[in-house]
Amino acid sequence: MERALTTIITPWQNPASLTRWLVVTAVLVLPMATWFNSIGSPFTYFHYDLPPGQVPYILAKLAGLYAFVLLWLQVMFGLLKGDPWGCYLLPRWSMGCHRLLGIATLLTAWMHFLCFFAAVSIRKDTIAYDLLLPEFEKGIYFFAVSLGWFSLAGLSLVALAGLLRAKTQGIWVLAHRLSLGVFVVALVHAQMVGSEAKSGIWFFIHLLFAVAVLVALVRRFVLPSGERDAEY
Repeated sequence: MERALTTIITPWQNPASLTRWLVVTAVLVLPMATWFNSIGSPFTYFHYDLPPGQVPYILAKLAGLYAFVLLWLQVMFGLLKGDPWGCYLLPRWSMGCHRLLGIATLLTAWMHFLCFFAAVSIRKDTIAYDLLLPEFEKGIYFFAVSLGWFSLAGLSLVALAGLLRAKTQGIWVLAHRLSLGVFVVALVHAQMVGSEAKSGIWFFIHLLFAVAVLVALVRRFVLPSGERDAEY
């Protein structure tokens, strides 16, 4: 009896699989590549005299880049759940993957804040208490930083709601859906205060992410489910 030949389908033969590889690559590589391009070799930060707090500052930059990209992916993952376009982001939606991505997003966001808090405290040689609460009356920079504070607080609430909604339902389900608002605030924060956003490429990345979320919203809440199902 002849043995059946196994057909190996590479990502290049399947548009959805290829797109998933590109998305995963972008999520993993783009923040790191941007970080290296911004700071140069990180080893120089340990061999030369630098301004106080510079090391936690560059770590805050890296964590912030990853937090934003992961948050975008989490929002897209939720909006395209059950949508045929969702296969272009991840192979299939699962609660385990959703939770893992949420944990990674929350951890990188908190790392971003804590490293920035440490950097400012070291540079000022005193604890930066002014970063613990939002401040909108000290100029545009503190306004942008305060938006980041609200993003972190909102993201923490969304994560808490995700843990509680399985037991209590009700208001926690609605609170968990605030992730879209968190993304919008984080987008404005990143564009206003992120030095990478002023370099050009991240402005277009922010624009691309915003358009992608808008398209996903239209497909989720405007496009009839019958039309979406017909695309399978």
